[in-house]
Amino acid sequence: VTMPASALVNLLTWHESAVATGRGSRTAQFTAISFDVSAQEILSALTSGHCLVIPDDDTRRDPDAFVRWLAAHDVREVYAPNLMVEAISEAAQEQGRTLPALTEIAQAGEALVLSERVKALYRRHPGLRLHNHYGPTETHVATATTLPADVDDWPEVPSIGRPVHNTRAYVLDAALRPVPPGVAGELYLAGDGLARGYRGRPALTAGRFVACPYGAEGARMYRTGDLVRWDAHGELHYLGRANH
Repeated sequence: VTMPASALVNLLTWHESAVATGRGSRTAQFTAISFDVSAQEILSALTSGHCLVIPDDDTRRDPDAFVRWLAAHDVREVYAPNLMVEAISEAAQEQGRTLPALTEIAQAGEALVLSERVKALYRRHPGLRLHNHYGPTETHVATATTLPADVDDWPEVPSIGRPVHNTRAYVLDAALRPVPPGVAGELYLAGDGLARGYRGRPALTAGRFVACPYGAEGARMYRTGDLVRWDAHGELHYLGRANH
C-alpha cells in the first residue's frame, strides 16, 4: 500500500486534537513496526513532544511483564488491539496493580469487546479513557469514538464512531446508493486519508479505489468490504464482512 505523506499529516493533525495528552507524556511503542498503527504511535508521539518508550520483545509478548513495565515507566498512552487490552486488564487485576499514570488506551485492528475484565480495569482507573479506532491499512484511522468516562454508560457493543478530520464515509448498497440509518450497507471511505493504491498492482488498485460519485470530479473512494450501519446519533456500527 502506497500512502502519501499528506495522509499521515491529516492523521496526526486529527490525533493531536482527539487524543491530546500534553508535552512530556510517555507513549508506549507497543505495536509491531509492520503494523500500520505503529506509524500513528511513533509519529504522533514525536510530533507532539512526547517521550516514546520502547519495551523489549519479551515484555511485549508477556502481559504480566508488560503491565509491570507500564507501571515502572509511568506510561500514559498505549495503542493495542482488543486482545492485548483484555490481557492488560486481566494481568492488572491478577497483580492487584493500578496504573495511575495511564490515561489513554487506543484500540485498533480488532473489534472492541467490552468484557467484564476491561470494565473492571476502568472502574479502578476513573481517569483512563478508552478510544476505539477503525480503519483499514488503505486509509489508516478513518473513524473513531471515545467511550464515556462512566463505565455504567458504556454500550453493550461499541460503535466504530464518526469519520475523523477530512474523511467522508458512505454506506452504500450494491448500486452505490446511500442506505438510510439502521440499514446495513458496504462502507466506502473518501477524503485526505486515502492511499494512492497498491504498488505495482494496478488491477487491484482499480478494483478497490473506485470513482466517488459524491465528490468532486476525479475524486476516489476506497471500497472496504466491511458491512456497517449508521445509527440515529450519526455513528457507524461494524457488522462484519461483505460477501463479494
